[in-house]
Amino acid sequence: MEQYNINRTDTIQPVIEGKYFTRIHQRHIEAYGETGANNIVQNVRTTYGKLMQQLRSELDENHNSLLVGKVQSGKTSNLELLTALAFDNGYNFLLIFGGYDKELLRQSTERFGTTFETAGGEDVLYSENPVLFTTNEPTKESVSINSLDAEFAKQLIEEKRPIIITCLKRPPAMKTALKIISKIQDSVSSIVPFIIDDEGDQASLNTAKDKARNSTPTYKTIVKIKEVLGNPLYLSVTATPQANIFQEDISALNPASIHTVQPGSGYDGASIYHLSENDIIEDISDTDSPLRISNSLKEAIYYFFIASAIKRLRFPSKKNKRSDMIIHVDRTVAAHGSIYSAIHDMLGEIKQAFIEEDSVDFYVNIIRRCYDKYLPQEVRKQYPLDNSLISEISQAIQSTGAILQNGIGKHTKEMELTKLHKIYIGGDLLQRGLTFSNLIVSYFTRFAKSGGNMDTTLQRARWFGYRSKYLDLCKIFTTVEIAKEFTTLAEIEDDLWEQFDDVGNGVLEIKDIIIQAESTKQKPTAKNKAKFKRISFKNRWIKQKFLVVDDVEISSNNNRVNDLISSISTWRSTDAGSTIKAETAKYAMFTAEQLITLIKSIDTAFDREPFNKRPVLELMGSSDIPVILMWTDDNNKVRYRSIYNDAAHDRIKALHQGANTMDPSRLTYLGDQKVVVDPDKVNIQIHYISPGLTKTNRIKKDQYMFAIYIPKNKVYFVKDND
Repeated sequence: MEQYNINRTDTIQPVIEGKYFTRIHQRHIEAYGETGANNIVQNVRTTYGKLMQQLRSELDENHNSLLVGKVQSGKTSNLELLTALAFDNGYNFLLIFGGYDKELLRQSTERFGTTFETAGGEDVLYSENPVLFTTNEPTKESVSINSLDAEFAKQLIEEKRPIIITCLKRPPAMKTALKIISKIQDSVSSIVPFIIDDEGDQASLNTAKDKARNSTPTYKTIVKIKEVLGNPLYLSVTATPQANIFQEDISALNPASIHTVQPGSGYDGASIYHLSENDIIEDISDTDSPLRISNSLKEAIYYFFIASAIKRLRFPSKKNKRSDMIIHVDRTVAAHGSIYSAIHDMLGEIKQAFIEEDSVDFYVNIIRRCYDKYLPQEVRKQYPLDNSLISEISQAIQSTGAILQNGIGKHTKEMELTKLHKIYIGGDLLQRGLTFSNLIVSYFTRFAKSGGNMDTTLQRARWFGYRSKYLDLCKIFTTVEIAKEFTTLAEIEDDLWEQFDDVGNGVLEIKDIIIQAESTKQKPTAKNKAKFKRISFKNRWIKQKFLVVDDVEISSNNNRVNDLISSISTWRSTDAGSTIKAETAKYAMFTAEQLITLIKSIDTAFDREPFNKRPVLELMGSSDIPVILMWTDDNNKVRYRSIYNDAAHDRIKALHQGANTMDPSRLTYLGDQKVVVDPDKVNIQIHYISPGLTKTNRIKKDQYMFAIYIPKNKVYFVKDND
């Protein structure tokens, strides 16, 4: 493959796409086709170039970067090629935090080991390939991390054989890695390291209550390893970055940049499953007890038999005939065991009935009912329920096994090798990291009564992935409430990715990212991971409370507002708020773009509670917005407002003026809050305020202040910097 040169100055070395890049790209072509592999190349070239620019920056010592992909969208493939590009350009030492569970780390070890053809066993000494060391039990592609010492590391670096370490994200394993890395770093001067923290929002972050004084062991060890390695490039990778972007400012893992890992063609994620019209979601209601097989779960299993049989017919090769089902209803081992036992017995009865043809008509009738109830009409036309399909369903049933996906279910894992069709029952181990490449049916009823956390809930969506070839067979059996929450999460995810693009293009800072919240009970993440607050615009008005106190900023802001006002030659009168049809204010219609430009340019006023700038910008929408001048002529433009007598002198007691009397017979003005030109739109009032402790004791900080009318409730989560 030809070299690719990122645009740089003449003093910057070009990026080399050498043997590792070429080798990994070829593997991706074989696995994903030319189009899919080229999509990964495009992602990696862009990301690597931006990462190198970040490292060269003299303005920031922060070498942390957040890589965000979609759930089960192929982030690892991008990391493989990114690693290959790094190896081709001088990096020679990669530390991967590959999960907090041994199964997840084994997955990462085997994946990177196979991709880079790392040497294991006796081949370590004679191979020319990279060497992969792991804190886990070694696989055929790896050796124990205890085999790595400074002398061996120096030998490998001299032989230009990169070192890869996969480390379990638990303190004992990490301390072992730290001890070995420290000795290597002290003895080998030519180490050029970087770190990949896979699932970087899980276990890595500091969850101590007092984060300024205390650190959790995992976070503390990551920080120490970074220090030992001399502040290397640190890539935190996740599909659910809520905790990462809302970390406290003191965190040593705060990202300086965000890069999105775009999914390849054919990816089916939240927007496909939960925002598109389809027949995938099946509503269930009989979820009273996780300790038994409900009727809906039985029907889901029968549907799994049917869909598996059709997949067998559609894809003749044995590899593509495979299918998976996951059952996630509870986190407790007791519940998993009860369901597993019941399904194991159920499978035995059905298999026996089809073998002996005893009571087989009973089961065929159930299959027929589920076929008619759940299979899309287009698929039924293509695959009628005749003797041929019944025969295929029988074969699928005989090759179906139940697997207990938890710590005590190891004996059931043998089914993975002997069965084409597998039903996984589990809890936490089904919700992050594990990939089910042939998933057809998901039975999902686990949901926190209090709403839970967005990141955890989205990670449980194991049904996301590249399933376009059999998407018409996929089903998610869940409750109406859960389905609605996933639809909300899909909308939130789309909005977040737009903001990530804005961050990448330099028009938004990470600290200004917001998360919509008005349609969900869920929080962005666990409160012990990050610092965020809920901004609620449930009242009809949000009113500026804090003054700008810097004279230069006041003057600048006033000039900008005056420019806006003078840009309209004629302001229309309104009698809104008057009971006698008297003129109360003047107004004009402005585009959202004009107001967004103004708000962005105003200093300080929109940066404090409740006027957080990002939520205010979101409220603008795209339609024309009434801007109301809360005076009828310049003679009554200036309004006195009292301030609190504290050291700051920066908060007024009330921006809005109330009704002019409590006597209904004399009421002529209903108050400032009733001055609304269009109640179906956002309305912005501009007030010109002269603040003071008393009317005769002004502080000479006359300035424009704002009140915004909200036609409907809006709620956001923002980073809490207090």
